[in-house]
Amino acid sequence: MLTLTQSHLRQLETCPRRFQYGYLEQVPVPTDPEMLERQRWGTQFHLVMQQRELGLPIEGFLREDPALDAAVQGLLAAAPELFAAQGDRFRQSEHRRTLVFNGYLLAAVYDLLVLEPNRGQIIDWKTYQHPSKRDQLTKAWQTRLYLYLLVETSDLTPEQVSMTYWFVAPPGAKAQSESPSSIAIAYSEAQHQRSEADLRRLTDQLTALLTPGGDLPQVNPELGYCADCSYVVRCQRWAERFGEVGGLTLPAIADIAEVPL
Repeated sequence: MLTLTQSHLRQLETCPRRFQYGYLEQVPVPTDPEMLERQRWGTQFHLVMQQRELGLPIEGFLREDPALDAAVQGLLAAAPELFAAQGDRFRQSEHRRTLVFNGYLLAAVYDLLVLEPNRGQIIDWKTYQHPSKRDQLTKAWQTRLYLYLLVETSDLTPEQVSMTYWFVAPPGAKAQSESPSSIAIAYSEAQHQRSEADLRRLTDQLTALLTPGGDLPQVNPELGYCADCSYVVRCQRWAERFGEVGGLTLPAIADIAEVPL
């Protein structure tokens, strides 16, 4: 059974061919060293927050990275109520939930899940320089899938759950001196029904696309997604990113002969 995460749903909805290359075939893409460093730091931040929840020592990590220490201490100061000990609530870091849906396994890993009587709160750490807009977050598949799964795998109603994003600036960001900020997203029965309908639409579409085999369809280039896609050359859509170069037509990847070493 194929597992679908929020990232897979986003890729599938944006471009089925990108979903094929990125998930089904796991085609590697060039990586930017600065992006890799930001990802490394973000992973380290998540690890420290997880270890703190488990009661494990984190002082060694913080001593080695002053920016990480400042980020963690800033978050603890900005949201003391979130980290205050309360005996009547369940809380777990890196909490995983799954649901069999329309022939697929929907999966999510919550940075932090806090459950109280008649209330559920999903917490997500973002190491971004600038917070996303509330409207973008509400429409994002991460928000939609995470809230949908919590309702479907618990006794909570949509109105009893929410998702809060906390934004912590990474090293070198202009906003690093600013305090962490948050955006809370409420949920409703109407949103829940829309998410279920869209999940069924996407999974039905994926099943229909996978049935005949072969390459999945490419997105319409006029939508503008190709210019920022890592597979633009593989899809032979380099003009969308690089423009026309003197009418030059590049060969397909499969037609390029191997160079002996």
